[in-house]
Amino acid sequence: MPDIRLADISEFQSNIDAPAYLGGGYKCLIVRAHNGYRPDNKWPGRRDYLRGYDFTALGFYQYLVSDRDAATQAREFCSTVGPLRGNEFPILDLEVGSGSQTARANAWFDVVDAWAGFPGTLYSGESFGNSNLGGWSQWEGRPRWIAAYRSSEPTAPHELWQNTDHASFPGLSGGVDGNIFHGTDEQFLSTMRPGAEVLPLEDYMAIAACVADNGTMHVFVEASDGSVWYTYQPKGSTSWNGGKPGKQVAGLSKLAPAPGK
Repeated sequence: MPDIRLADISEFQSNIDAPAYLGGGYKCLIVRAHNGYRPDNKWPGRRDYLRGYDFTALGFYQYLVSDRDAATQAREFCSTVGPLRGNEFPILDLEVGSGSQTARANAWFDVVDAWAGFPGTLYSGESFGNSNLGGWSQWEGRPRWIAAYRSSEPTAPHELWQNTDHASFPGLSGGVDGNIFHGTDEQFLSTMRPGAEVLPLEDYMAIAACVADNGTMHVFVEASDGSVWYTYQPKGSTSWNGGKPGKQVAGLSKLAPAPGK
């Protein structure tokens, strides 16, 4: 099975050159949206910038602080991220707190799973997951992202492995967090967002767009098999992110199956 690599970033990575990152063959990325007290300092500009490019999958995470109510933080996270697009998924970063943190994790997921419509991802360190979250097997049924900075992969069950904090990626300066997933970019998306599908570029038949009163552009695509797909893009300070000839429309989710299916 092939492996893919991907970065995860926050405000501490001051800039990202999306065309360079994608041009290096990296189609998936994880970004911090909220630090438990406030939105990430690069938010929402970084989200809107990345949405203008053809990422197969984008993950958004919240670092859960120990001195605030978990459900309150979850609601702030949902409000900060806004409606998810078809290639996006939420992540809980839980790595602090004394004693069992299982109840706090579940309180966060109760809010975010209902908002997203599918199970969010759990991120934590290998040892914290074992000692403070009841063990990694307990979280079967949702994606598990385990941090362990070493050459040998953890034996604890997981779907994504953060194996280093000094990886190198085009479009990102300095050492950054690096991750390994066993599978393709499309398999990564369907693992982190169960049921998600990607529409190949060659399947496009027609595109229609409309702009709502609030400036949001809604885009509808008909595929060659008759299925209908949708995405949206809020207007930035001066314009929407422009389309790129010959490139796939990012963030499409299927609205209707092909006729007869």
